[in-house]
Parts: sequence; structure tokens; C-alpha cells
Amino acid sequence: MLRLLLPLFLLLFYGFTYAADSAQREWKDVSGKVLAKGEFISLSDGDVCIMTPEGTGKTIPFEKLSAEDQKFVKNNGEDLSNIKGTLPEPEEIGTQKPREHQTPQTSAPKIPALQSLTLSDIQRTQPNSDLDIIGNDVITETEDGDEARGDIQVKVKDEKEKYAEQKRVVMFDFESLWDAELPTDYGGIMGNMFWMKLNREKGFIIPESMIDVRNICETYKIKPNPDTPLEKMKEYVTKIFNADIGIWGKIERVDKDVMEIYDFWLKVADFSVDPPKIIYEVNQVRTEAVAEVTGIYVRAAIEKLYNKQARTAAEKAEMETNWAKNPNLMEGGDFEKVSNNIPVGWENRCAQHREPIGRLVKRVKDPNQPENHFLHTEFDTEIAEGFGLMYYSKPFPIEDAAMYRIDYRIRKSKDVKAIVFIKCYDTIDTKFKPTADALKEGFTDKLGQQTREVYRSQQNHWSQDHPNEWIQHSQEFTPRHTKYSPKFGRVMIFGYYTAGSVDYDDFVLKKVKNADQEELSTKIKRHSLDTKVTLQEMEENERRGLEATKGMKHERKENPSEQKNKTKIK
Repeated sequence: MLRLLLPLFLLLFYGFTYAADSAQREWKDVSGKVLAKGEFISLSDGDVCIMTPEGTGKTIPFEKLSAEDQKFVKNNGEDLSNIKGTLPEPEEIGTQKPREHQTPQTSAPKIPALQSLTLSDIQRTQPNSDLDIIGNDVITETEDGDEARGDIQVKVKDEKEKYAEQKRVVMFDFESLWDAELPTDYGGIMGNMFWMKLNREKGFIIPESMIDVRNICETYKIKPNPDTPLEKMKEYVTKIFNADIGIWGKIERVDKDVMEIYDFWLKVADFSVDPPKIIYEVNQVRTEAVAEVTGIYVRAAIEKLYNKQARTAAEKAEMETNWAKNPNLMEGGDFEKVSNNIPVGWENRCAQHREPIGRLVKRVKDPNQPENHFLHTEFDTEIAEGFGLMYYSKPFPIEDAAMYRIDYRIRKSKDVKAIVFIKCYDTIDTKFKPTADALKEGFTDKLGQQTREVYRSQQNHWSQDHPNEWIQHSQEFTPRHTKYSPKFGRVMIFGYYTAGSVDYDDFVLKKVKNADQEELSTKIKRHSLDTKVTLQEMEENERRGLEATKGMKHERKENPSEQKNKTKIK
């Protein structure tokens, strides 16, 4: 059976992470046969994602690649993050001022052998900011070396007390015994995942990158696992990393030939209190699909960590009021209206090969309720084990950082797997002109622009419980991005894995909470979660470079004889 994590949704909302070698590489198997040609994008859950010369995504199982290609992947990617960062030299570490307002645990005398390499000594910054915070002061330098404070600096300085009170979280790579045999990096994937989620959510102080954590763990031979005693974890978290909260665990594939079933352990504990408080814990749960790890357990851990479920009664009431009164943003979610036999609000083509609807996807009458219609999708083994069956709604408006809720009914046959994506897009300027079809379908409103997916929410329907029965599903999501501003969204329904059918009905998507205006006003744009360099800094560096180049050209023009002498000396 073909690997079913498709290029269609493997190139995730975190954005592409390009390897250093951008050439179009030929990817070969152990026999030397060319499997594909394209640029390396990332390694995700045992699949190598590449971008073909035609601009489409493709995945190749890592274990099928030749030894040379496997080595290339290991040297050029670290699963969807490729996080960059280094540990400062020991002699530089002691120059940093200590953090104020420390808890008793983190301010206790450190073991002398460990004092020179604590995480508090590593440079860290306010989340979503690229300004150094030393002590509680914000320091920047102008070109002539003078200290300066602009609007951004003042804004961060005004929040220094809030920053000082934030707790510090350190996340460890998970134990994974399969990593040495397959080879994979499930353990590193979990560490990266928590780092990226906390970096996006903000509210905690986290390591500069997972590379810093790994360097320290390697130095002190730290390898946490579910059996590590809490007292030992407290020593790791509070004394070595000078943090308050630790995240660690274990993930193992049950069968090396089955890429969906895992045993999973996860612990999140707060060591700033005595005795330590277990915030979230699961012990050896077995998944039916790998996405359950993130869709169920990681999501639950994040919600507990941020205490998201403790919404006030007023917040809950406001959200329910908005759900009742706000309009449904999805036109034709009930599939009751058609135009030229196409459901209103949905595309006229489906599947990877853009087949007209009517065979794989069609609107049908409910035999139990003749006045009701729903969407019926059906696919054979070739489609299910290949690219799967996808079908898109028409675009609907979305606001950056607002909270939405989607609600719908779904029914699927046994063993079929279904996913409902909410994909959100921004428009960007481009020298390429969109096609007439793209303009007609509402992807852009003028020539010279194109759309880019900048956020997605994924609802997995993989359970084998209640086959061929209607299930009601509801989920909240908040579209946001570090660089772009989501402006419109689409729902994509997707079925795959084995031959069968999936039915959908009564899609309702509404805004339930307005965007946090403070969050939007303080947003400092950067390309992705993988970099701390802001767009403003990049533009300023580009401006300085152009000015320097112009100055050098002017100097050569003003002093041609001196330039000629320099050439002769060479």
C-alpha cells in the first residue's frame, strides 16, 4: 500500500523549509533507479517531501532511498523546522545579567559543575520580538554605536514586568528506540513540535531553539523518558536549564512496517511549586493513526498548559451568542441549492486530476428525509491508495487572529479515513498573471496578485467506531501567521486509505470571537516561526547594502587611478 501522507497536505502550514542545496536533485533507490527529480523540502514522519520542477509536491518514503540520498536528507533537514541556532561559547555565557523575579526553585544555588551552562545564560528574547532583553532593559544600537529606543523598543520595555513574570518552559526530545533502527527522528519531531507550538502561542519563555536544548543535553548526557523520576527531572529542569516547566515523553512505532500505530507517553510538569504539579500526563496510549498524537494528545497538553478550558462564564456566553447570531460564512453548506447541477458554494471539479463532479462527488437525496440533500463521495482502491479524493468549497472571508467555529455532519464507511481541512489564504503581489479560471473562481480580484496558503486547521476522522452512521463534529480555530494576514478560507474535504465512501452535510462556519486588537497591533512580521529576523530588519539590511554598494561605486569613479593601482598590486 502506498504511503498515504500526501504532498497535498504534507507541506504544512508552517511553510516550506528549504535545504541549503536548492538544485533539482535526482532521487534514487538502492538499485540506482531514479524515483523522482526535485528540490528537497523537508523530512516528515519518515517521508521525504520534494518540490518537482513542475511545481507540485511529492513524497518518497525515507527507507526506499539510496544511502547517498538518505545521507543528503540527514545533512540538510530536520523535519519541517530546520531550526537554526548555536550555543554561545562558555566564556561568553557569564556576561549575561541574571533574571529578576525568579522563583525559589530557579534561584536556588546551582551545582558548581552545572553553573556555567544554564539556559538562563543563553540569549533569549520576548516572544514575537527580536530585541535583546538583558536584565529588564531593552538595548539596541544605532550605526554609530549609540543606544537608541524606537517605538518597538519602548513597546517591549513597557511590558518588561509582564515578561519577567512569565514562566520558562523547556521541552526535551522524546525517547524513541525505533530512531536508531529505521532510521527516523520521531523523538526530535516531538521536541520540535512543542517548541513551534509554544513559539506560536506565546506567553512562556522558551529556548532560542531546540539546538540549544540538544547541546546542553548532550553535554550532561540527559535523556529523559517516562521512567525518569520527578526529582531527577526537577534537577534537569530547574538546575541545569533554570526553567520552571518541563515537557518530555516517549513515542514508539508498534510495528516498523506499519506507519500509523504508535505507543505514546507524554508528561508536562511544573517544578516551580513544591511538590511538582503534573499539568498533563498520558502513559502508553496506542494510536490508530499518527495524527492522533497531535490531534488529541499534544492539543490537550497545550490546552492544559495554557489553561484554555478555564474560560470565564462571560467569554463562553459571548461565544455562544455570536454562534447563534452571526451569519454562516459557508454558502451552500447544507447542499440544498444547485446551479447547473453543481452545489452552490462548491467547485465544479474534484480530485487531483480535476474531474467534473457527478461520478466521484455528487449531491444526493437523503432516502430517510426526502426534503434533505447531502454530499456523497465514493472512490475505488486506486484513488484511495494513491492521491485520495479531494473537493473544495468556494472561498469565504476570514479575519486575521479572529476565532471561528466549524460544525458539520459526517458519515463514512468502515476503514475509510477522512479529513476536513480549513485552509486560509493571503494575496501576494507577483509578476505572474492569474488565469481566467482563477479570476472567475474568486481567488483574486485583480491581475498581478496570487494567493498563498498561510494557515490550515485539520479535522481527522479516522476512528473505526460507528461506521456508516452520521457523526456531528465541531471544532474552533484561529487563523494567524507571522508574516501574512489570512483574508479568506476554503474547506477541503478529503477521503483516502481504502475504497469506500464518505458523506457530508450541514457545514456551518461562523466567527465566535473577534480578533485581539492588541495582538494585531504588536505583531512584528517575520518570514516564519523558524527565524527571529524581522521583515523590518531585512529591509533595513538590504537598504544598507545598496547604500554601501553605491558608495563603493562612487569611490571607484572618483578615484580611478587609486583603483587601478590596487588592481596592479593584485
